[in-house]
Amino acid sequence: MHAPGHTMTLAGRTVPVGPRAASSAVVNEIRSMPTGLRIWFGILLAAMAVGAVGALLALPPGWEVFGTTPSFEWGLLIVAYVFFAIMTSGLCLASSLGTVFGIERFRPFEKRHAILAVLSLTTAFGIIALDLHYPVRMVFGAVLVPSPSSPMWWMGVFYGAYLVVLLVEVWSLFSDHPNIHQWACTVAACIAILAPITLGAVFGIIAANPFWHGPFTPILMVSSAFLAGTALLGIVFYVVHRLRLADFERSASIALPSVRLLLGIGLTIVAALVVRQVAAGLSGTPPGLREATIALVSGPLAFQFWGGRVILGLVLPALLIAMPMTRTPVGTLAASILALTGVLLDRSLFVSAGQIAPTTTVAGTVSYPYATYSPSPVELAIFVGAVAFLAFTYTLAERYLDMGETDVHVGINWPWVRRHDTSDTDHDHDEPAEVPAVPAEIAAIRMGVES
Repeated sequence: MHAPGHTMTLAGRTVPVGPRAASSAVVNEIRSMPTGLRIWFGILLAAMAVGAVGALLALPPGWEVFGTTPSFEWGLLIVAYVFFAIMTSGLCLASSLGTVFGIERFRPFEKRHAILAVLSLTTAFGIIALDLHYPVRMVFGAVLVPSPSSPMWWMGVFYGAYLVVLLVEVWSLFSDHPNIHQWACTVAACIAILAPITLGAVFGIIAANPFWHGPFTPILMVSSAFLAGTALLGIVFYVVHRLRLADFERSASIALPSVRLLLGIGLTIVAALVVRQVAAGLSGTPPGLREATIALVSGPLAFQFWGGRVILGLVLPALLIAMPMTRTPVGTLAASILALTGVLLDRSLFVSAGQIAPTTTVAGTVSYPYATYSPSPVELAIFVGAVAFLAFTYTLAERYLDMGETDVHVGINWPWVRRHDTSDTDHDHDEPAEVPAVPAEIAAIRMGVES
């Protein structure tokens, strides 16, 4: 037993802080892990080491280690930043249906969405910092020289505030502060819409890239965010169900059916916006818009668009959640993986199509007929490391934090919403309290799972 000065309490656990005691505790913890978990951690640590090497190579000024060119200035790191940033918003939008609007079937999302959102946004910040090379200068510039007319400035403001609000939400969630948690969830849900809108506006105001330009770019960004966040929750809750982790009983009966419902909504909206984007691009008159769209549907990006974005990312997930035989936990997992991959491909194609056909001098360097880009090994290493970091830190949270939902955290009572009087002034004190009935919707879901 360690002396009080050499231990601390973290998430309900007594943790030694002395060097020898801590190293001994880590070794004992590793030995107590199942073999599969040790292998999983080993793979993720190796991938993170590869990412760390790529990050170190990207830091020195003047080192040309990215595959970008004057014709193709935004590459894989911009795609990765957008992907992780919008996924954060999607997680909050999906969870807000339970935490903010009080819909019973979406309440199991709460704890896991909050942890994933913080980790996803932290990963996005790390990626954009490496792409910018001088992130400290950007922070001081945004604070000391504000530019309210710039969507990029607002993007920094919203995402910076977003991280603070998410940290407050996680703290209040695990420290039993329901009032603070209530307002943190509400503010996070609002910023979850504003942040991807401003991120989409960063692309949408660039008239030199007609494929990005327009009011539908922010709308597609928010819709893709919702789909990505829902798909990630589908993957996580399948793992929770399969490995019988904390609160696994509600994963198969409530969480996964809810994910299927949200996936269906997200896939429908995104598919409609993709059809509109292609139709508007082929019939558009701005110089460069039609050329970029042709490059997407029948040019050098056609294989990725039709094979990856449309078939794998939209059609197959929709079939998996629509057909009765695949409306199972495994089918939901497959649909979620395909949908999440489709969002990543969609953001990659979106960034590429906006730069692949610069046909006017307004766009800067002109490459005819198409600009070319291939991500460098350093960019690929950073992206792989970012994915591994998210998976590694979330696995630690799943193992060492209490991820089971509680009644204190899942029922948000808004002051302006009338509730039934639960006091016992009109009842005999000797009578036992009536057990609240299970909602018919959830009862039907549970009966379907059991059958």
